Amino acid sequence: MVKSPVNISLNISTHGKPFHFLLAALLAQIVVSPFVAGEVAGVAQDLIFLFLMGAALHVVRQSRLFPLILCLSVLCAVSVVGKYILDGVGPSILSDALGAPVILLTAVEVTRYLARQKRVDLDTVLGGLCVYLFLGALWFVFYSLLYRVVPGSFAFTVHGELPTLEGADRLLFFFSYITLLTTGYGDIVPLSPPAQTLAVLEGITGQFYLVFFMARLVGLHVAGKE
Repeated sequence: MVKSPVNISLNISTHGKPFHFLLAALLAQIVVSPFVAGEVAGVAQDLIFLFLMGAALHVVRQSRLFPLILCLSVLCAVSVVGKYILDGVGPSILSDALGAPVILLTAVEVTRYLARQKRVDLDTVLGGLCVYLFLGALWFVFYSLLYRVVPGSFAFTVHGELPTLEGADRLLFFFSYITLLTTGYGDIVPLSPPAQTLAVLEGITGQFYLVFFMARLVGLHVAGKE
């Protein structure tokens, strides 16, 4: 008797609509961030970020990179909690430095999963949207990390005096997605060379991904018709 081959290359869980929780976490981060301020803002952003990491772990739990992503997520969660116990910006810098690879690795795994699909369905569309939103979240972490290391990297112009770290995070989160969409209102200006380079790379990445993803969807749709 010939046994059917086992697909050992599956990197994304295909059970229980894997992208729904991840997309919900990403959208919650976008919707909630503009409406919270003060000390509550930092707590709300950290809770949503932890929820986002949990949703990412749910998506990649069958991936070969899962142990690495899990380890980084646990360390990142510990550093997030450490911000409320220890003084200084050290824990914030550490949480950003650990959160960036978690987001990046999850986005890579989802992209690899989408590249293997043979037809267009709701799961494919939601997965592609998750990756696009992940790009904005990833660059936000980069901007936040840069602002903590080099505080003068951004000018907040019409937003008034130099904001607190929580206020800066809220504005940089907005700046990240506006740059990803290449809208550019000009109210937040990157000043330092690293900040300017990051902004240019985000704009290029966002436009390239849209072209790639739309071409992929059209190609799958045509192949399905044929």
